Amino acid sequence: MPNPRAESELPPVSPAAAFAPAEKLDRVFDILAERALQETGATSVAIGLMREGGVTCRATAGRVITAVGDPINHETGLTGLAIRRQMSQWCSDTESDTRVNLEICRQLGLRSIIVVPVSVQDAVVGVFAIFSGSPDAFSLAHLNAVKKLSHWIGAAVEHAIFKTPPATIVPAMVDNKHSDQPPPTIFNSASTHESSLRNYTARIWRAMARVLPGGQRGRAS
Repeated sequence: MPNPRAESELPPVSPAAAFAPAEKLDRVFDILAERALQETGATSVAIGLMREGGVTCRATAGRVITAVGDPINHETGLTGLAIRRQMSQWCSDTESDTRVNLEICRQLGLRSIIVVPVSVQDAVVGVFAIFSGSPDAFSLAHLNAVKKLSHWIGAAVEHAIFKTPPATIVPAMVDNKHSDQPPPTIFNSASTHESSLRNYTARIWRAMARVLPGGQRGRAS
């Protein structure tokens, strides 16, 4: 496991950073990925965002298990569950958790995983995931740390899309207790409501494609 970087080596994360222009978002993602590595002692960190109906890796830290620009499986496993249920998924040991692909986890040397959905205005737009090669590597404090950082990602994307005034989204970034709440009542299981949610989410994804073009940034993986 790589040694976490010292606090002084990381740029500060502030509201001003989270509300950076679109062209600076990838830098914000990099900073937050590094901070997750530092705060949780994870082996690897990956941030994925929706694009063209799929999920694309936008930032990594630690040991790379997926490269920036690569697609991330969002149909199955913990990532798929986090997106569909809009709830964090926590695996303490991949060897005994039926939600994960055991063969892939063994190939990558993964034993502990946390995947937190990234949301913009009740639509899931991505995932923030941490990994460790040791079982039972993460605690509730680590989960809450990733939730907090996922709020920053969502707030930065929201601002880039909607130019939302900071005052309206700062509370969402620091209030962890609401991060795993279900969608509003308007999006219940009725087919009309499900259709509305799908259409709304599709609009968010299209807006993200405009402010977050592509996934490759020309850096080595």
